[in-house]
This record gives sequence, C-alpha cells and structure tokens, in this order.
Amino acid sequence: VLMTGILESKDWQMANLPNDLRLSFIVRNGLVNKPEEYIKGIYSNARKFAAKHGAWVVRLGVGGTGYAPNYRIEFATSPEEATREAIESGLKGDAYVPALEALTAANTMYGGTSHKVLKHGLADDKWSSVTDNEEDIRAILQIFVDQRAAQRRKD
Repeated sequence: VLMTGILESKDWQMANLPNDLRLSFIVRNGLVNKPEEYIKGIYSNARKFAAKHGAWVVRLGVGGTGYAPNYRIEFATSPEEATREAIESGLKGDAYVPALEALTAANTMYGGTSHKVLKHGLADDKWSSVTDNEEDIRAILQIFVDQRAAQRRKD
C-alpha cells in the first residue's frame, strides 16, 4: 500500500516523466499547478512565434522536477537547408533565413512558470520525444471552458 502511494505521488510522477511527455498527460494527471494558466502561457508564446514564423509545435522538458515543465517552441516542419551565403546574410540580420530561425527556436527554452526565455539550462534539460501542436493545445483549452460551463450549470 505504501509503495502505491509513493508511485502515485505528484513528486514521484514529476521526477519520472515519460520520454514521450505531452501536455495532455500532465494536465490529465494533475501534475501542473494552475494548469489553465500554464497552457495559456505556452499558447501565448506560441502565437507570437506563429506571427513571425508560421506553424509551430511545443516540446516539453522531461528532466525537471518542478510543476511547470520548461518548453521549446519549434517549427512545425523543418525548413530547407540554407546555403552558406544565406546563413551569413541571416546572421548579419540582412535576411530572414528559416533554417537559421529553426535552429534558434530549437535552442530557445521558456520557463514553465514565468513563460519567459531562459538564458541558461537548455543543455541540462531532457526533451520529450513528441510534440503538441496548436490543435492539441486548443483542445486542452476547450476542456477548461467546458469545465467552467458545467460548473456554472451546477451553481
């Protein structure tokens, strides 16, 4: 009985996140403090990313023990490889180079609590092998809307 309680505890689950972690898993299992706020913070950053780069996916960190995993926002599809000249132009700021932007995105980590870009720790974090897209996140947000509507009907 004691072992079951330990295995099911939030602390144990957060310290042993699956390698294929998805947002639905952490919300469904109650592993995130303030889940709606957490998902809305991710979605807000993803929408900003979309305004500049287009379609996106979110990849969660699986190496932490906090209750709001860090995350990355990445291109939904890999852009074409860039030529050396294009990369040099992009590094100078003279041109938009999708391949360079995709590399930058994959190396940018957001804090799960602050939803701000973190300057350190990217190399220390482990990342989920799967991603969530806009449709996945909108479905989770709809669950929160439906729960509030059901609660209002009860009251």
